[in-house]
Amino acid sequence: MQLTEDEILKQIVLNENAYFYSNPDEVNLSRALITNLFKTISTGRIGNYLLRVVNKEIVINEQSFNYSICIFRYTAIPSILEEHLENWEEIKLAYILIVDFKDYIMMVRRNVAKLREFLEKFDPIDYKVLSILYVDEDTQIEKLNMQNMNVSDRAMRQKSLESLNLKQNLSPLGASNYVVNNMRVKNDEEKTSLSFNTSRINKLGKKCSIKETIRWGFSQVEKLRAHSDRETFLSIFSESIEFKEHKHNLMPIAILFVFSKLYEDLEQNVIHETRIVLEDGSQRTIDLIKHISRVETLLQVINNDEVGLNTYDILNPYANDLKIKINEKSISISSQKLRNIILFKDNGRMQKLIDYINVSNQFIVNFDNCELIYTNRKLFKDNRLLGNIDNFIKIFRPDPRLENVNSEKGTFTAAASNFSAGSVFNIVEDIFLQDSDYLVCDDLGKEWADHISISGNKIKFIHSKYKEVNFSASAFQDIVGQALKNLGNLMPQDFQLASKQNFWSSNYNNDGIQTQIARLRKGNSIVDFTEKFKSTILEPNHQREVYLVLNFISKSALEIKLQQLRDAEYFIERNEIIQILWFISSFINSCKEAGVDSVYIYCKP
Repeated sequence: MQLTEDEILKQIVLNENAYFYSNPDEVNLSRALITNLFKTISTGRIGNYLLRVVNKEIVINEQSFNYSICIFRYTAIPSILEEHLENWEEIKLAYILIVDFKDYIMMVRRNVAKLREFLEKFDPIDYKVLSILYVDEDTQIEKLNMQNMNVSDRAMRQKSLESLNLKQNLSPLGASNYVVNNMRVKNDEEKTSLSFNTSRINKLGKKCSIKETIRWGFSQVEKLRAHSDRETFLSIFSESIEFKEHKHNLMPIAILFVFSKLYEDLEQNVIHETRIVLEDGSQRTIDLIKHISRVETLLQVINNDEVGLNTYDILNPYANDLKIKINEKSISISSQKLRNIILFKDNGRMQKLIDYINVSNQFIVNFDNCELIYTNRKLFKDNRLLGNIDNFIKIFRPDPRLENVNSEKGTFTAAASNFSAGSVFNIVEDIFLQDSDYLVCDDLGKEWADHISISGNKIKFIHSKYKEVNFSASAFQDIVGQALKNLGNLMPQDFQLASKQNFWSSNYNNDGIQTQIARLRKGNSIVDFTEKFKSTILEPNHQREVYLVLNFISKSALEIKLQQLRDAEYFIERNEIIQILWFISSFINSCKEAGVDSVYIYCKP
């Protein structure tokens, strides 16, 4: 016996897990609009709809609302097949439930694509609103997933923290550099998961009928309507600000692609194949990781927006048509080359790479207003960045010897036993040699630092950089990146120290010139040095320090330019100084998170 529509509706159970959007323009979810949406998302379905209900009335708390639901089957090629084989299709189910609360809409969905045009009519719930909706003095914050606003390509990109209550044991140090992506909280005995970048609220628990799910959704809407701005524990993190109020003043200067979600989807086989569409229309499989790794660094953005389209070029070695577009409500990336790369997913759907990047927002954008940063489809402001300038300057140590350097390492001869006078390496040894018990040159190969010093209970990693151009943001990015990628080596395991002994015991060889420069610059022997390294890191009060030594920044000139930046003055090197400021902040915060006790930068006076 065939079930009626109402009988089918009573059989359906859903999790209280939905996406919420505000409807400030009071878009009418008419029968025509919903019907057209269902037609769009169900392209390629098998047979008739299993269920298709448009604008059915439901009464919740004596208030009348409309809801629409669509359920259909479709086929997908299994991920274990490269090409289609007859009778090897997987049959999958897709569904979507939309509830019209007038000023808000609620959506429950699975295996549904092609929603972008429809969702552009609405606004995701503001980050700041959603972040305080479930947090008060008694809330237990059990889990946080955070994304770093740090634009260094060597910084820790994301971290996830979990505890019975993170409010009791999470340090606020460096928190303003992070954006919270996801959070799980406990209020009384109810646990709720929140995804701020997708406006998703998920109450953990049993499945419910459609009416119970809509009743729960209405309770969330009532909370949204009643919310008021207030300070909470989450106020220690970066502050979300209204994009539309600032979009006309946004001038992008740099972008960092962050492909952590893409890598995760590849690891979990959510994306099981990648193909590129060639000029003749044919397709071939490509190694996506090989291609995207070429743009995983901070890329410069230049203003070629001569026709007022709010479009800016991204300088990169891969796609010469890669651009940033500032839209009405968001920032997106465009590129025909990336549009020709197709991702095949385990749910049978296909998606263009450029759409995947934009939907998942796999990038961070810097602006000429250095306090602002764009990520997760939101605009954030680090209120502490300019306020910390005086503290940032304290890590700089001016040294007049760096004013007249002429190279990083100097020239080499077979008879040389020291680095050339006037080189950065030579000055580093002048600075650190006398106070070191041991000093080793670790430059070249799989280096941990250019020099490693041990003095008393202190282990120091020293990184050097020479550049002829003053205030070079790219050179500063390089040396900060070198320092950050080696923070873990401040606490090496015994086998790592053992593997370096032969290298440290040798003389310095540069471009085939074997010199007499011993890598052990001070100390009895490399064996003693490694033993000292082992014993020092076991001391409970040992200290770890990281030093940068460079010639292309003057402390006094940097102070002037940072003051100009704080006073919103224009100057030629403005973009470079903004990036350097972000890298300084990144350097300090990353080192502190890694347990480094002190960081210093030797530079020109």
